[in-house]
Amino acid sequence: MRFVPLWIVSLLTGLINAPIQSLLPVYMEAEANASPLFSAGLRSVFLLLGGLFAIPAGYLCDRIGVRTTYVLGISGTIAGGAVFLTHQPLWLLLLCLYIGVASGFSTTAGQAYLIRSVPRASMGLGAAAFFLGMTLGAAVGNRLTGQTAEMYGFGPVGAAMMIGTLVVMVLMTGVLPEIERPAATDAPKTRMRDLIGRPYIRLLLLVRFLPTCYWGAATLLIPLLIYRASGSLSLAADYAGVSLLVAACCQIAAGRLADRYGPRIPTLIASTGVAASAACTGLWADSVQGLFLFGTTGASCAWAVSTMMPRLIDAVSDASEKGRVVGLAHLAWSCGMLTGSLYGGYAVEQGAGIPFLTLTVGCVATVGLLALLFRAIPEAARK
Repeated sequence: MRFVPLWIVSLLTGLINAPIQSLLPVYMEAEANASPLFSAGLRSVFLLLGGLFAIPAGYLCDRIGVRTTYVLGISGTIAGGAVFLTHQPLWLLLLCLYIGVASGFSTTAGQAYLIRSVPRASMGLGAAAFFLGMTLGAAVGNRLTGQTAEMYGFGPVGAAMMIGTLVVMVLMTGVLPEIERPAATDAPKTRMRDLIGRPYIRLLLLVRFLPTCYWGAATLLIPLLIYRASGSLSLAADYAGVSLLVAACCQIAAGRLADRYGPRIPTLIASTGVAASAACTGLWADSVQGLFLFGTTGASCAWAVSTMMPRLIDAVSDASEKGRVVGLAHLAWSCGMLTGSLYGGYAVEQGAGIPFLTLTVGCVATVGLLALLFRAIPEAARK
């Protein structure tokens, strides 16, 4: 059974990746005296490369094997741990370059493995459980790293990330079975240009990009704004943990709804929730309580939308195309995270709520684009 070891790997990778996702801007401001824009620039490096390398990662998944690509990608967390051991801009840049390349491989391969391991009839719940593993791991990781960083500094956090990554890579090699590669006669023949030319693929990429712009700003700024308002490192990390735990419940609910009624209804509901949360976060951006509440609802809805993506990708792609379509979707996600992070890092200095209010526009547009998407995709994707 492939899914159980995959879920364990997703849990462990969420655990060891948590610090680089939630505490990077806090580390930069508290330890390196760097601005939010500098943190956004570092994040942008690995987001951009992660998106660009998702395309060759998808190709490699279809050609050399999903597990091999996955293991290569997980190695990037070693560089993530090293980030917390240096303040030197050059080293930070080089580490983020490697993180970016590796993240494209790990994200694409992880979702490609999921799609090929779970039947379509239970893909909603399978995707929810997969992302739930990462969510729970990240929640625990945020709690542990927040307390560790406040008591002992960021150095032990980085060292633990590096050691943990090596353990996970060995575990993956031993317990995660490889998925059969397509036979030579079944090798990918569809050109990337043809994939992008399909109307429902283009709509899927837009739907992946626009709300992710908000998510990129939210993951960068909300922990930082909580830290600024409260002066507490652990409170900023606690927010990340609480929001992810609540998001886990929404993922399971969305997955079950998708398996029973199709992805249309839960995707539309979750996307509407992202838009409402973005607007409310902008209005209450100076309040710790408001940031906790609306940041949590935004995280829950954003993760619910992500839960729907493997189901949609599986429905609109053939067996020999799935790796590359996952890669395209991750490229759209990375571009959204890059845009949101850069814009958020710049606009927050003009006003704490400005980036969220501006990005609400794209979140509202997403709801309309989703209606077009579900008209354009094949009938199988609606069931």
